[in-house]
Amino acid sequence: MTKTVLITGATDGLGKALVYEFVKRNDYQLVLCGRNVDKMNELLNSIPSEKVLYSECFNLLNDQEILTFTKNVKDKVNDIHVLINNAGANYKKAPVESIEIQELRDMLQLNCVSHLMMIQEFYSNMKARKNGHIINVLSSCCLFNNETMAAYTASKDAMEGISKVLVKEARKDNIKVTSVYPGGIDTNFREIPNHTYMRPETVAQTIVDCIELPDDGVMHDIVIRPFSESNF
Repeated sequence: MTKTVLITGATDGLGKALVYEFVKRNDYQLVLCGRNVDKMNELLNSIPSEKVLYSECFNLLNDQEILTFTKNVKDKVNDIHVLINNAGANYKKAPVESIEIQELRDMLQLNCVSHLMMIQEFYSNMKARKNGHIINVLSSCCLFNNETMAAYTASKDAMEGISKVLVKEARKDNIKVTSVYPGGIDTNFREIPNHTYMRPETVAQTIVDCIELPDDGVMHDIVIRPFSESNF
């Protein structure tokens, strides 16, 4: 059966690598969202048009834009079988005493609230179908504490709490839930490239492998780090 996968943050980094990995594996159609129209057009021009059922650019910091997007998806696409909450940001590293409150609010909105809204919008369809898979891309910062990372860690920890509870709540509806904890990925998420970090393709392949497990198995947690990483 061909599955429909919705990917947030699809135009960069891990999201873009996920798009290419799903296209390569054939049995998927995609719903994509991002912020940058030029990047979205570049992505769409690089993959077969029949693979993409719908795409839209909007701002995940805006609740109304999220709801408009989800309504458009429901109007144009029959089912979402897999939801990948991938979009995220770390606006600025700062010690706790210097955290800018608005930046913390924005990170909570992007890294947690927007993910929760996506889940709420598509959960009922998965529940009615008694089938679905929700992937929440978190961070290895949820697993250890690091200086100047408090705001980002708080936003990812908040989503981790939701994801962990959802594992238990969704089981009765036959919906799988997976939390992904990537370490360093060599993308433009970071200001300075680090080629000792993982390629985004490595993480994308792991996530899609998880989705393709037989129905009698589920990976609730995926912890994947660069082989060179030791700060944990």
